[in-house]
Amino acid sequence: MLQLLAPAGSTEAVIAAVQSGADIVYMGERLTAPGKGERLFDQAALAQSIRYCRMRCCQAVAAIGELCTDETMDAAIDRAVFAAEAGADALIVRDLGLISALRRTLPDMPLWGDIRLSVSTLEGAAAAAAMGLSRVTLSPELSADQIAVLARSAPLETTVCVHGPVCVARSGRCYIGAMAHEHRGDSCLRCQEPCRGRFSLGGRMDEHPLSMADICLIDHLEGLDAVGVTCAAIEGRGRRPEYVAYATRLYARAIRENVMPTQEERGYLLNAFSATGLSDGYFNGEPGPGMFAPKPEADRIHSRFYTELRRGYMSGELRRVPVKFYVVMHQGHPALFAAEDSMGRRAVHKGFEPIDLGRLGISEGRVREILQRTGGTPFNCTEVNCSIEPNLDYPDEAVEEARRDLLAQIADKSRETKAVTSAERPEKPVPPEASGTPKLIIQITSEGQLTQDLAATGPDLLYVPAEILAGGAPGVEHFLSRGTQVAAVLPAVVSEAEGPVLKELLATLKARGVTQVLAGDMGLLTAARREGMDVRGDFALNVTNSWTLDRLGQAGFLSVTASCELTARQIAALAKTAPTEMIVYGRIPVMITDHCLIRNSAGRCSCSTPTSMSDAFGGVYPVEKEFGCRNTVFDARKIFLADYPETYTGVGLWGLRLLFTTESPRECVLVTERYKQQNDYVPTNASRGAYQKGALWS
Repeated sequence: MLQLLAPAGSTEAVIAAVQSGADIVYMGERLTAPGKGERLFDQAALAQSIRYCRMRCCQAVAAIGELCTDETMDAAIDRAVFAAEAGADALIVRDLGLISALRRTLPDMPLWGDIRLSVSTLEGAAAAAAMGLSRVTLSPELSADQIAVLARSAPLETTVCVHGPVCVARSGRCYIGAMAHEHRGDSCLRCQEPCRGRFSLGGRMDEHPLSMADICLIDHLEGLDAVGVTCAAIEGRGRRPEYVAYATRLYARAIRENVMPTQEERGYLLNAFSATGLSDGYFNGEPGPGMFAPKPEADRIHSRFYTELRRGYMSGELRRVPVKFYVVMHQGHPALFAAEDSMGRRAVHKGFEPIDLGRLGISEGRVREILQRTGGTPFNCTEVNCSIEPNLDYPDEAVEEARRDLLAQIADKSRETKAVTSAERPEKPVPPEASGTPKLIIQITSEGQLTQDLAATGPDLLYVPAEILAGGAPGVEHFLSRGTQVAAVLPAVVSEAEGPVLKELLATLKARGVTQVLAGDMGLLTAARREGMDVRGDFALNVTNSWTLDRLGQAGFLSVTASCELTARQIAALAKTAPTEMIVYGRIPVMITDHCLIRNSAGRCSCSTPTSMSDAFGGVYPVEKEFGCRNTVFDARKIFLADYPETYTGVGLWGLRLLFTTESPRECVLVTERYKQQNDYVPTNASRGAYQKGALWS
């Protein structure tokens, strides 16, 4: 049977989840300080919540879904160790460096992969297992068929998000919050969801073209169970406890009793707890405009509804642990009472010797009646086994005392935690001595940018989209003739169903003499190396700390790109145990989406036509076709650091990358020459990106 995982952003939400039927509750917290109005678990609240769950036979999981910097790594490890010692059943993690560190620090602790790892292929699942994860939440963009393949064949347990808010961008691949204005990004769990705002696409003003409906798979739970999915997850850690209670109750009933919600209940789920509607479009393999449809006019929900929900989970014990009692009363021996709950936790109470009255004494029925009085406790008496000789007297008060003592003993045992194997935490990696001038790397997105003039600037390495290289790209010869190495940029996202297309693409590249690729996904590393290709790591690998950089170097990446969410100071401080690149110019891809935004807006696909998206602040975001009729949205502003060279020179970087997107061939040359200090060109609409303000740590 599917396990049900419910979110909790407060101690009240923990109670709501447990009392409403969750099998597992995950309690998340950021490593940074709370924002205005936010409530987070401190150590006392976390320990208390874990004890509350354990007493009621509910698993408790601590989530550290934030990307770590070198400054916050120790805090993340401290929190993980504390959670393990407090009795957490597992840890949900996202940061690759933290995963590596915890596998050494807490070798026996189960680690589960966060949804932001964006696992969508068997190669990705295998990479997650190789890192030491025992369970992973699959990318929410998968269809039923894709989920079935992974659930049946992946070398680890799988969780599927069945309800809650999702982003239009691929999980773990959204940077629009980090780059736009003064927002913090999803990477530090402080996303203010700028994508939910008003945008115009393709020249027409849409209301909210990026604001997606919540996922709702309550009608597909039986199918998920049938293909071997381990766990169904409700998302929404930041939502109110009443939402947690209501969604958990409906899904628990559907899983355990196969009772689907009524139309009235569905109405409450939509109108009371969703701002954008409900959809199962991804699961049905039909992503499209319907997943963005405006929410129908909702009936006004009276506050009494929330009050009743809250009263339900706060007023008593709805979650009861089955317990059996055993009683032995024989003449000449002390009365013995024992109890055992459904988790095998046992307790024994030794009473005094019963008195032989020589006439009718306490009956088995009376003993059962007293022991069954477990109201107000987390326990429910399901069975009483008695062996009582006749004519023995034993006071009701003594039986009640035995019941209270037995339940107290079991409650105490529920708080006991197994000894945690804790090894010495890994030290920050030590980099080799830095040497040499950084390589100049140019990345283009259109074939027209492959000009002789650009080749004449003498880049050391050229990144070209794989589909352009596979098509011949005669302009590449200008670069090869000057000794420039060429690497193919692999698609940002490849589904399991697209695996054969990727394999054919890699074979074509290899036949054309291309031996290196740029990839932003661990699964693509496996796929490319299987075809005999060397792999460089793109910024989407989210290298935000020295431990992640070291882990990827050990995994076999030729070079790795530092995260664009770090400050320049944080990049300089990275222990560069692997050759490290930095994007020092260009528009960052702030969003990879499985939707064709152009088609959703205009009603037809026009991928060959340059398109842009505008926000309410005047920002214009180029929208480009991505592999598989997906879209990439680029930042409205270009990173420009040529007038601030101290941010990237003399800090141990292996390569400096210039990322060209909408630039004309002439502008590509001007920018490259500026970075070679051959002119004083300054592009329009330039910014420092997050390199100045940072997006992760505060």
